[in-house]
Amino acid sequence: MRTTGKIVGASALLLTVAACGGNGTVAAPVSSGPPSSSVSVSSPPPSPSSTSVAPPPVSGPPKSRPTQGVPPGDTAPAAGQVNASALPAGYPHDVTLAEGGSVVVIQAEEGGCDKLSAKAGEQTAAQVVVLVTLAKAPHGQMCPMHVREISLPVRLAAPLGGRELVLKPGP
Repeated sequence: MRTTGKIVGASALLLTVAACGGNGTVAAPVSSGPPSSSVSVSSPPPSPSSTSVAPPPVSGPPKSRPTQGVPPGDTAPAAGQVNASALPAGYPHDVTLAEGGSVVVIQAEEGGCDKLSAKAGEQTAAQVVVLVTLAKAPHGQMCPMHVREISLPVRLAAPLGGRELVLKPGP
């Protein structure tokens, strides 16, 4: 019984090493002689011809905005400058400022048939209101189950500056 356990263990180890090794070398054949209590596997160092080739550099600006963090060129609003207390749970409230504060960009996730949109509302010397609308599919409509990362840019009449940014649910 112990011998069977050793054979099964050695076979499992050998299969794991062979499956994970994947460096293009061929494993030595296993002898059918008496079972051994230890197995050693070694592989030669990779040859220069087997190293991977780096992909060509990407030229030009990225085609889409990053989905996490503040995108390059954008800035985060000052602490306490965004008031999203009027938004229902589940509405997006991650905001960055682009083009020197002239564009408010709401980072959001859309799923299935749900569609998010945002537009500028009232803009005064003290505050800017952005209306965020979530359109849901009619009850009973079948929708795909996937999530998309989106950016909702909203152009302001003037840069946000020190004004308060108020996010409210739209019509």
